Amino acid sequence: MIAPQFVPPDRGVATSISPSLLARLLLIALVGLVDCQNVAAQPALATLSPPISSAWDDPYALPSSGRFAAAPVGLIDQPLFDGRLLSDSAFSPMRMFQNVEPYRGRMFIRGEYLGWQMDPLDTPPLVTTNPTGTPQNQSGFIGGTDTSTLFGGELNDSFRSGFRVRGGWYVDPSRFWAIGGDYYELFGDGDSFNAASNGSPILARPFYDIVGGRETARFTSFPALVSGDIAVSSDTKLRSFGINLQADAVNPPNHSSQMANGCAREPRVDWIVGYRNVLLQDKLQFSENLTALVPPGGIANLRESFETENQFQGLELGFVREVPLGRWWFETTSRVAVGNNAQQVKIAGSTRLIEAGVAETFPGGLYAQRTNIGSYERDRFTVVPELGATIGFHVGPRISLTAGYTFVYISNVVRAGDQIDTDINPGLLPVEVNPLNGPLRPRFIFRETDFYAHGLTVGGDFRF
Repeated sequence: MIAPQFVPPDRGVATSISPSLLARLLLIALVGLVDCQNVAAQPALATLSPPISSAWDDPYALPSSGRFAAAPVGLIDQPLFDGRLLSDSAFSPMRMFQNVEPYRGRMFIRGEYLGWQMDPLDTPPLVTTNPTGTPQNQSGFIGGTDTSTLFGGELNDSFRSGFRVRGGWYVDPSRFWAIGGDYYELFGDGDSFNAASNGSPILARPFYDIVGGRETARFTSFPALVSGDIAVSSDTKLRSFGINLQADAVNPPNHSSQMANGCAREPRVDWIVGYRNVLLQDKLQFSENLTALVPPGGIANLRESFETENQFQGLELGFVREVPLGRWWFETTSRVAVGNNAQQVKIAGSTRLIEAGVAETFPGGLYAQRTNIGSYERDRFTVVPELGATIGFHVGPRISLTAGYTFVYISNVVRAGDQIDTDINPGLLPVEVNPLNGPLRPRFIFRETDFYAHGLTVGGDFRF
């Protein structure tokens, strides 16, 4: 077998910023900040300023001498794309640190791309191998001569893509009460393994012989004994949605949050109370086809699956804090949901034997036997905290670009890999020995753990 070669990607020609350019950028940043402080120190004007006086003047206003013109009346009183959204002035270094008064609408929505990583699916070693020539009594099992694991351990821990949508509507004009919600989901395939052999290389599935009291294995392929193929697939899915009521925790109703001295808006803190729903699913499947190489021959087709589902529903409490920093703003989110997690575990397995042209199907494969096959359910108290931080930049009064980080934790969940019992009575393997001696293993016992998911977010925030 030829090992795959790793070729590092072409990273191109490295670039650098000259010291003089860096010094200029820092000077521009300092000038912007000092300018903000100078504005705050100036005395208030005695005369009233025009109602539209920022850099985001209404392009549809009709100016006249000494009078103000109003924009056309409509559901949206300022265009979303008015020609200034991506103007050079919005992104110039001097503008980066100046203030902008965002559109104080009553509807908001945020769309984000998720680049997250999930807690791995832990499993025992599921497929092993040994160098060709290893004796049969030293092959396949954990601790055997030069036994190595081909598949198993930590699965589904790779980078996952997904999306999240948040939105809401302020019930009152003062923006004190709001009804909101969110939904997020992660995509991507899990880990999988496929191998076929005519006897060499060796392929095996390890387990512990509970009757003989020793590690052993059942062969998928071994020279002059059996040939076959095996496929193992795993997947983990996570999605969540919530509906909540938000209320301003600092300012009373009918309070209008304005810019302070033309330099910074007031920070805002909202309490959150609502409903949270989380679904976490695991699936682990085995497909194995064996052909005996010794008389009288025969074919065996094995199918096994271990599936788990965690359906959480509960009350969610928390707060969201937004701090304006000129064109920039910073938001932190802390929330926790408490409630019930409906745990479900499904184990299935069967073996189809074909001998002398006659086919017969029996319950059980290897890790799934009649002693643990079935569907099992129970309820558990669960806590789901979530922490998040987002930084945004106003590219216009209605639109911000965002980037952030989120961490989600779920207690008391069932995972598919934990439900595999590798202690097996060989007498149960099809065709089952009758009478059976020894304990009824494998067995099913609810085994639970915790789960986390975390990663970066990139998106946009829109105000209407």
